[in-house]
Amino acid sequence: MNSISSITNAMPDRSGFDAMDSVPVLDLRRIAGAIWFHRWLIAGVTAGCIMLGLVATMLLTPRYTASASVQIDQEEQQILESQTELSGAAWQDAERFLKTHVDVLRSRRMAKRVAGELKLFDNADDFFAKMQVSPSPAAAGKAARDELVLRTIAENLDIHLPATSRIVTVSFTSPDAEFSARFANAFVASYLRYNVDRRLDSTAYARDFLSRQLGEARDRLEAAERDANDYARSVGLVRTSPGAAGVPDLSITAVDLGNDNNALADARNQRIAAQSKWSLVAGAPDMAIGDAISNQAMQQLIASRAEVDAELQAQLADKKPTHPAVAPLRNRLAEYDAQIAKLAQGIRRSVRDAYLMAGRREAELQSRVNSLKNQTQRERDDAVQLNTLMREVDTSRQLYDGLLQRYREMSAEANITSNNVQQIDHAIAPIRPSSPRPLLNLALAALFGLLLSAGIVFLREQADDRLKTPGEIEERLGLKLLGITPRLREGLDPVEVVSEPGQPLAEAFTSLRTALFFATPAGLPRKLLLSSTEAGEGKSSTAYGIARSIAESGRKVLLIDCDLRRPSIHAMLGIRQSPGLSEVLTGQLACTAAVTPTDIPQLSVLTSGARPNVPTDLLSSAQFAELLVRLEASYDTILLDGPPVLGLADAAILASQPGVATLFVVEAGRSHRGVVRNAVKRLSDNGAGMIGAVMARFDFAQARRQGIGHEYGNGYAYYEYGA
Repeated sequence: MNSISSITNAMPDRSGFDAMDSVPVLDLRRIAGAIWFHRWLIAGVTAGCIMLGLVATMLLTPRYTASASVQIDQEEQQILESQTELSGAAWQDAERFLKTHVDVLRSRRMAKRVAGELKLFDNADDFFAKMQVSPSPAAAGKAARDELVLRTIAENLDIHLPATSRIVTVSFTSPDAEFSARFANAFVASYLRYNVDRRLDSTAYARDFLSRQLGEARDRLEAAERDANDYARSVGLVRTSPGAAGVPDLSITAVDLGNDNNALADARNQRIAAQSKWSLVAGAPDMAIGDAISNQAMQQLIASRAEVDAELQAQLADKKPTHPAVAPLRNRLAEYDAQIAKLAQGIRRSVRDAYLMAGRREAELQSRVNSLKNQTQRERDDAVQLNTLMREVDTSRQLYDGLLQRYREMSAEANITSNNVQQIDHAIAPIRPSSPRPLLNLALAALFGLLLSAGIVFLREQADDRLKTPGEIEERLGLKLLGITPRLREGLDPVEVVSEPGQPLAEAFTSLRTALFFATPAGLPRKLLLSSTEAGEGKSSTAYGIARSIAESGRKVLLIDCDLRRPSIHAMLGIRQSPGLSEVLTGQLACTAAVTPTDIPQLSVLTSGARPNVPTDLLSSAQFAELLVRLEASYDTILLDGPPVLGLADAAILASQPGVATLFVVEAGRSHRGVVRNAVKRLSDNGAGMIGAVMARFDFAQARRQGIGHEYGNGYAYYEYGA
């Protein structure tokens, strides 16, 4: 037993392969196989759904859909120039603009408006009859019936706006084609009127609002102007003309200050010129004064004196200075000199007087300018508050002018009824019903049937936990797969089939024998127990096949039927049941006398013998252990055909015998995963040396049809044998 455990622990680590195998992969062959295996179920469910779809289509009332279309422009028709600035939303907001119109079309308000215009609330019974709607007893009141009308409209109304168009389609569906067209056209016409009414209502509200704002602005302007005038009157400020940009209006004092300041500048310049001229004239000789030289009278006196002087010099040329003719000339010359000196002094005094007068004028203007400066500064201090009041006046006037202009524009627009929504197509009564659509309904029914059948198949596959493929031995049970035996056709005897060389069953046991030779470090186990979950899984035939194959290899083999409750080896081989193992263990017969040879030279069989009262006591007795030791000395291999595990303690007792290796047999497509796992766990918990498992009765042809087992190849078909 320890050697078996050591061999099990020394097995190669397949974790890497298991990780690779556990990766979920879409197995198309398995899906196709499942479809083929459940083809009649799929066909039946699909056909049933198609029939139900056909019946439902024939029972449905034909319904007709009529559609009208409207174009929604983001800009309305521009009639007035002022409408350009109010033309609509920004182009980048076009999607939201159109979505808003669609939401309005779908709104409860529009449904209520159209229902009122078509008098559907008053004639609700006729409307329900056309729509084939049966009001519930709870909808007996007026409010409940009106609510049902609106809900019916909402359920049958469809508003569609394509992603790349401004054309909105309004569709209505009802059993009456004429009523569908009439309702769609009435709905569109009502929305066109609603859009215009909404604009007129908003314009009237805006005009009333602007009228109130205009009156308030006028009152504020008048109050501001009155406050400014009262303050200017109280402080004595008088405005004349506006100043430069950023300069407040000029007062009279400011104007006088400017004029006097200019005059002061001129007077100062004149005084400076007169002072400069006087400084030149004050100490200059008479004939060096420029004004004197340029004076016409001075020039005449100088010319006359020159003539007298010339005449005097002519007289002195031939007369003496005391001559009587010379004296008068000298007197005249002196008289001219006196006149010239007197005239020069007069000119000098006039220059001095001009200088003095310029100085006095400058002083007077300076005094006046100083006075006006003080007065102007006081006015500026008083003008601070006045400027604040005047700014309030300007602000009020601008607000008033703007409101007045907008009021005039809105008054002009009040009678303009331009609409940015235009009807493109009118709804006409449809000829063909929009529903039901037989082909579409049948296609949907077929699709539903396929999906339903796929779900059923999936659930059945998921709920089926039977071990169907050899790979599940390792994946689900954790046991090493040592061999696979094929399923035989009905009526074939496995004993006869395995005796025919080249048959798949014989080849399967040969392969299993080879795997057993490498199952332990010591090779083929000397004592090998075969067990299964429950009876009828092919355990006994597998035990015989292994025993025969080992015997054919030249080893001496003994096959013991240890299933003392339901023995089957004797019936399978057509030999006697008693005496057998029971008689040997109870001491009634020697072992050599109970062993039956077979037609296989190296194979002998020890049948179960008579059924004991308590088989467990015999199998757990010391006599059985001693018997195995004695037989081990006479035979190369001892095969124990044990009972099934569940419900019995026999298999666990046999598996716990020293040196016994256990081979578990699982029938393909019968054994359930949880039951087999519990059986294996029970054996392991009792110290069984599990060396692997065999999948018996595996139907390769059916597995390939179901899309499973294809990884095990098609080798057995080489021998032209199959299910």
